Amino acid sequence: MGIFTVLSTPLCLLFFCHCLKTAFSSSIHASSFSTTHLCSHEEAFALLQFKTSVSIGYPVAGSSFRYPSYCDDLLYTNYSKTESWEGGIDCCSWDGVSCDNVTGHVIALDLSCGLLSGTFPSNSTLFLLRNLESLNLAFNFFRLSKIPPEISQFTRLKHLDISYSRFSGQVPAEIAHLPKLVSLDFSSYYCNLILETTTFKNLVHE
Repeated sequence: MGIFTVLSTPLCLLFFCHCLKTAFSSSIHASSFSTTHLCSHEEAFALLQFKTSVSIGYPVAGSSFRYPSYCDDLLYTNYSKTESWEGGIDCCSWDGVSCDNVTGHVIALDLSCGLLSGTFPSNSTLFLLRNLESLNLAFNFFRLSKIPPEISQFTRLKHLDISYSRFSGQVPAEIAHLPKLVSLDFSSYYCNLILETTTFKNLVHE
């Protein structure tokens, strides 16, 4: 039975490892927005470059990676949200992409259960989405990639979900300095992430 803890701070943090049976509670809900404006060429290009940097499909056989039952509909059809991402089409209409209804900037990206497989490098073009407020990469397969310290470039980020996506290593201290962050989900089956005490305290007290 897990330990359920509610933090009495502005930040909600969820870090659940099945092997430790410990959890810090969080709830992440990415809002969806409609838009009447085309997204910028730069942001569309950044998304298309990210699409080409990852593979689409199941993880390699024997990887022990498990998808949750609510991903089943996508698994059965082997469909990735990024399949709708094509040049010449307003990126605000792409699956998983939400834009501000005034500026047209990409402000939310939900690629959960996206069948994404590959590494997540420090020069990922997702870091060019400077207006991003919500990022959900849950239930993908990033092959034990480290969380890049460049995550600090998301200065407007409020919600971050990288649960069950096979990130590994030490959570960068920079993540504690995102000024608008209110929810963060690190949940994992395998406890591959290390959250230093100092970083955790900074997350709670920022």
